Amino acid sequence: MPTVRWPWIVPVLCAVAVVVGVVLTAGVEHADTDYLVLDAIVGLTYPLTGALIVTARPRHPVGWLFCLGGAGLALQALAGGYAAFGEAHGWPGILAAGWLTNWVFLTGFGSLLLLPLYLPDGRLPSRRWRLPAGLMIAALAVLHVVLMLRDHIWVWGVERPNPVGLIATDPYVSTAFAVVVTVLGIGGAAALATRLRRDLRRLLPVFAAVVTLAAAVVADSLLAAAPQIGVVLLSVALPLVPVATAVSIFRYRLFDIEVLLRRTVVYTLLTGLLLAVYLGVVATAHALVASTETLVATAVVAVAFAPLRAALQKAVGRWLFGHRGDPVTALNQLGVRLEAAADPTRLLDDAAETVASTLRLPWVAVVSADGVTVSETGRRVGGAVQLPLTASGHHEGELRAAPRSPGEPLSRADLAVLTDLARHLAVALAAARLAREVRESRADLVKAREEERRRLRRDLHDGLGPGLAAIGIGLYLIEAASPGEEVKNVRELTQTLVADVRRIVQGLRPPALDELGLAGALEDLALDAIGPEVTVTVSELPELSAAVEVAAYRIVQEALANALKHAQAGRIDISATAEGGQLTVTVTDDGCGLPDPLVEGVGSGSMRDRAAELGGTLSRTSTNGTTVKAVLPL
Repeated sequence: MPTVRWPWIVPVLCAVAVVVGVVLTAGVEHADTDYLVLDAIVGLTYPLTGALIVTARPRHPVGWLFCLGGAGLALQALAGGYAAFGEAHGWPGILAAGWLTNWVFLTGFGSLLLLPLYLPDGRLPSRRWRLPAGLMIAALAVLHVVLMLRDHIWVWGVERPNPVGLIATDPYVSTAFAVVVTVLGIGGAAALATRLRRDLRRLLPVFAAVVTLAAAVVADSLLAAAPQIGVVLLSVALPLVPVATAVSIFRYRLFDIEVLLRRTVVYTLLTGLLLAVYLGVVATAHALVASTETLVATAVVAVAFAPLRAALQKAVGRWLFGHRGDPVTALNQLGVRLEAAADPTRLLDDAAETVASTLRLPWVAVVSADGVTVSETGRRVGGAVQLPLTASGHHEGELRAAPRSPGEPLSRADLAVLTDLARHLAVALAAARLAREVRESRADLVKAREEERRRLRRDLHDGLGPGLAAIGIGLYLIEAASPGEEVKNVRELTQTLVADVRRIVQGLRPPALDELGLAGALEDLALDAIGPEVTVTVSELPELSAAVEVAAYRIVQEALANALKHAQAGRIDISATAEGGQLTVTVTDDGCGLPDPLVEGVGSGSMRDRAAELGGTLSRTSTNGTTVKAVLPL
């Protein structure tokens, strides 16, 4: 998007309007300039931020709202100064200028009340906010008309009748103003709260500035007897809003002040909130007790607020930095997550997320000793600390954690909590490694056993079996040529040995697998099925180990037998596919489904055991029939 320069005309014109208005008002005696000071502050600072945003992002509504807000209050300063100075010098149009002064400020003030709806990305929080936003804008438009038609106009402490006045200022206009401003304030706070849940880090500067401004407003209202103090507080707080907004929009790393913001935001929040509450309580106590007792009441309030301040500081610190000040809670949370993992090999699935949420870190990863990331959460930006994970003197891996912001290293408290967490993670990583090694060893043993069985079957089938059969034939010929009881007994013994060898060969491994392969063996099972229609779909399979072939065949054989016996199905589908280093076999029927409650029998247990022996999984689901699915690693 091309950069535009002309929006900088807005802050220039606003500055001229403010300067002219201030100069004209300075020539008027006994003018009430409290509002003029605020007009000047906003008129000079807010358009600058608006122009900065609009220059970089012309379609961002927040920039235009800042420009409009500053322009409205700058125009009030100019119109008020012209009306006040022109009345003393007989200038024309002073009534029109005074009339303009009484409602144009709302153009600026109301625009600023709409800011929370569009922070920080320039869009409403959701589509559901379209109607509330439209109603808020309509309420501002109506209030503009009401202010235009109020019965009196006020210019820097001087009131006069409004030539077009139709509505009494008290109570109608003042009530309408209070209601609309309150509704817009509540709506903006709700929108900001909605954003905070999704974009907390980015909106922290705005939230801190808004709280500070709110505290200044409360202080101004409570210090009515000393208006200069309230004006000073507002003058300091008002510029914080555009600065914080620009920081949030440009993802405050652009200004390289994130570390400062993150270190001061807690104190800003605490100071603003407690100042507002403290002043309110003190003002109430001053109104209820005698002046001689005010000092005592103030001391009591201060002492009572000490626990509140500590509790609030702890709550906000936990909100920003997690449980780094409470390592016991952090360890308990991690322990609960680890205990919830039923499968030892999946102990660390949520470990990184637990560590990240415990300390409010943007990125955490647990990496095994062989460099495999076993658990990760968030997005890494910048560098990261690396803590070794060691259990029983064995290096298990590393815990890697990114700081909350680039340029802000983790504190000693953060590193201390991470070190404690690393000890537990190292034990969990070791347990997961040992469980994985046991499972892999078991799978290797099963594969070796089945390969040995295949070799024995081949040797017996191709070597010993034919040899014994040949001996039997020779003995038969000898017996035919020279009958005798001893030869007959030897021949019958040989036939018995041949039958035993044949039985052993068939028990070692399903013959169909060696004769037809897995695809042919599954089709052979389907041909033997009596009753429902059985279809077999097998994709092109790679060369399979003996263990995988036997496990797949036996699982399908058992599932098919269960379907034929219990499902009352009209159709059974068998499929086998190899993809991603895994063989997936499924047996699906359209029968009555699984019983409720489901009790696993011997056959179902054997299927699960065969899959588990190879490190695979087996599941049974019931939706419009029953599906048995086994996933076996190749």
